[in-house]
Amino acid sequence: MPDPLSPGDEVVQGLAARFAPDYRVVSISPRPGQPYQIQTVDILGTLEQFGFEEPILVGEGFGCVAALLLAAWHPRRVARLVMIDPIFAPSSAQNSLEARALRDCPPDWPSIRAAVQCPIVEVRWDAATVDNLKQYLQIP
Repeated sequence: MPDPLSPGDEVVQGLAARFAPDYRVVSISPRPGQPYQIQTVDILGTLEQFGFEEPILVGEGFGCVAALLLAAWHPRRVARLVMIDPIFAPSSAQNSLEARALRDCPPDWPSIRAAVQCPIVEVRWDAATVDNLKQYLQIP
């Protein structure tokens, strides 16, 4: 899940360039202007519609919120979770609906993380990230 508040797509392009030749890589961007709860349900609906039973979810920035919540709320639906440069608390300068929802109604992050049953890795995006993820994702 790309960061809905970020204008670039460097992470998606980098992952697709490395994994897409051999594996199905799908970028699902949540509908903009929706609170994180709705974005999470939208992503679940997309996974169900296309028959992805246990995907590896990769969230970036604020996209990590929906990915983490999906893994917590539907633990049997997510095989692994990768969070790239996660952002769980928006700055006061960000005034989008997504940011306001996180500020005004923040999730209980310790409880959310405790509900996740799949392996989780948090990484910083850099040139070596894609190669390091290959080992974590256990892709032959």
